[in-house]
Amino acid sequence: MAETPLDRLRTAYADPHAIAQARKAAGARLIGSFLNSVPVELILAAGLDPIRLRGMPADTPHRAGAYMEEYFDGEVRAIFEALLADRYALLDLLVVPRTSEVYLQLYYLIREIPRWEPQARLPETSLFDLLQTPGYTTARYNLGRMKALAEQLAAIGGRAIDDTALSAAIVDANRLRTALAEASVLWRGPSPRLSGSDALCVIGAAGVLDPADAIAQINALVAEPPPELARNGPRLLIKGSPQHDTRFTSLVESCGAEVVAHDHLGGDRTFETLVSEEGNPWEALVHHYQREIPGPRAYPQAREDARFIALAESAAVDGVIIFHDEWDDTLGWEYPDQKRLLDARGLPVLFLKRQPYFDPPENEQRRAVTAFIESIREGAA
Repeated sequence: MAETPLDRLRTAYADPHAIAQARKAAGARLIGSFLNSVPVELILAAGLDPIRLRGMPADTPHRAGAYMEEYFDGEVRAIFEALLADRYALLDLLVVPRTSEVYLQLYYLIREIPRWEPQARLPETSLFDLLQTPGYTTARYNLGRMKALAEQLAAIGGRAIDDTALSAAIVDANRLRTALAEASVLWRGPSPRLSGSDALCVIGAAGVLDPADAIAQINALVAEPPPELARNGPRLLIKGSPQHDTRFTSLVESCGAEVVAHDHLGGDRTFETLVSEEGNPWEALVHHYQREIPGPRAYPQAREDARFIALAESAAVDGVIIFHDEWDDTLGWEYPDQKRLLDARGLPVLFLKRQPYFDPPENEQRRAVTAFIESIREGAA
């Protein structure tokens, strides 16, 4: 049987390192980053090749544990383990976003490792500090950080990033966001054709493949989608800590639910808003990354919660599962307000807190999710 676009996207998602190696062998100058707060437009404008990295649960932090305390987010510990295993040595530059305190500490550790392990093959690393509080002063600071990153990228790419190049890069990046938005009907629509697990594969692969290749594969998937899924379980949204792997989503779906939306840094909201293609491209880029992307530093929280509710309503969900990492010290503060918003709309919520990354209690999770699904079905009866 011929390989389908979905097969290719699943493969890219499952083995991002193999994709990175293939792209490097083909001549790509790879600029790696984490999460969604590093402006991919600057990388493209410099003539370089972006790749979004993520932690892998298989990377148990045996070496990383000697330097990094256990209360670091599990995914960050997995990322550090992969770094120590030389997996990111092929990058021309690694850009670490200061999305949260734990990523700042990751950056510091990366900078210190050569003193402790001189043999370690680490990529050149840069910190990108993005503030997400509204206001003119914050915007000026962010512009300065973007200009500094642009200079560093221009030095690697060998060409300056001018307004024309940046405007073209914004258009290219928006094409990928648009392709993902058009594909999202395949899992969020009234008759889903993709599972929530496959939705994560599509979203994740979009950041791993060359952007033009990602757009082509996603457009081909939309043009010839799989058949409708034979399911009739409650439609659920998963929110909270980033779900860059499919383990929990697959577990939820195996219990009889349909996961039709994800609101976290690996989910649907990462492509919901386009960068403005009008006016000054630098100002448009600053506005987008300061005000329009989700993240733990996004403020005010009421605006973020309104966008969460809008996603839940547009996906016509029957309930929400909020999932927090074992060492979360940020998202838990937001839960009471979010529960009040859900209660006001009659949407039930299951809150799973302190969930380990490397050894999740799957039996406990399954029992809780199954009971939640049954309560939704009983309420609808």
